Amino acid sequence: MTTTPANRKVDALLWLAGGKSNREAAEAAGVTAGTVAAWKRQPTFAAELAAVKALYQERPQDGRAIVERLQAAKERLSPPAPKVVAGGTFRVRVSVPAGTSARQRERLTARAIAAGLRAAREAES
Repeated sequence: MTTTPANRKVDALLWLAGGKSNREAAEAAGVTAGTVAAWKRQPTFAAELAAVKALYQERPQDGRAIVERLQAAKERLSPPAPKVVAGGTFRVRVSVPAGTSARQRERLTARAIAAGLRAAREAES
């Protein structure tokens, strides 16, 4: 798969659903084991993992159903496309936990803007 975050998450989902460890899933997805562990704590990812695991356990030979479920998971795990407004600008949403320092807020904002720019470029191509 390609290196978009959603594709990496889907790669990890497939390996985790097959009973592999965080480390093995991380290697397959091209991320660290810590990243996979963090994804597993996210409610959306955890729900997708549970659904893919259930399908895999129920129908392990039904490759078509598993692929379709993974494609649907990719849609749900993809970040929303930035909203383009007048003048070709776009909006991004930044979630900043309480008690975050000013420097960390700046970093989180910069990351959100960078992610929005990447998503806008991908949407154009």
